[in-house]
Amino acid sequence: MKVFDDEKDLLMDHEYDGIRELDNHMPVWWLWLFYFTIVWGIGYMVYYYMLGGPTQEELYEQEMAAAAEQYGLEPEGDGSEAEVSDFTWAFLEDQSRIEEGREIYMSNGNLCYTCHGANGEGIVGPNITDDLWIHGCSAEEIASSIIEGYPDRGMIAYGSGARLSDEQVQSLVSYIASIQGTEPANAKAPIDRAVPCSLE
Repeated sequence: MKVFDDEKDLLMDHEYDGIRELDNHMPVWWLWLFYFTIVWGIGYMVYYYMLGGPTQEELYEQEMAAAAEQYGLEPEGDGSEAEVSDFTWAFLEDQSRIEEGREIYMSNGNLCYTCHGANGEGIVGPNITDDLWIHGCSAEEIASSIIEGYPDRGMIAYGSGARLSDEQVQSLVSYIASIQGTEPANAKAPIDRAVPCSLE
C-alpha cells in the first residue's frame, strides 16, 4: 500500500491484508450534528412517550378542528362534514336566487361547469338538462348529491370541497332545475343506468 509523506503520521498500527488505516477524525461540524440528533431523539422520546405529548391521532383531530373553524365546516362526532340536515329543500322560482345559483355554478371556486358544462350539457360529468338522471332529481336528492358528492366517480363534496351554506345550495339546486329541458348544443348522451326523472 502506497503511503504519501503527509499521511505517515496518520497511519494506525494495525494492518489487514496489506491494507492500513489512516487515523482521520470526523469533521467537527459533523460531530456536532451527530450529537444534536442524539439530544433531539432523547427530547422527542421524553416529550412524546414520557410527558404525554400528543399522538398522531390527536394532532390530526386538532388540525381537522382548526380547518373546520377556518372554513366554516360543521364536523360531526366522527369528524366528517354534516350531511343533509333538516333544511327544507325546494326548487325556488325567485329569479334573484336562481341567478345566485347560476353564479355559483359558473364560479371557478366551485367548478360545477368544468364537469357538467357551461350550459349543463355534460362534459366529464353527466348532462343535467335532460330528464334522465342517475341519482334522483328531487330538490333533496340534488342537494344531497352536491353536499356529499360522489368521490368514487370524481365529484368531491360541493364540487370543489369548498363548503356552501344550505341557502347557497338551495340557490344552486334551483338554478339546475331552471335549465332542465333547455336542450343545449353538444349535449352528452345519458348513460345506461340513468332513469327518467322530472324536476318538480
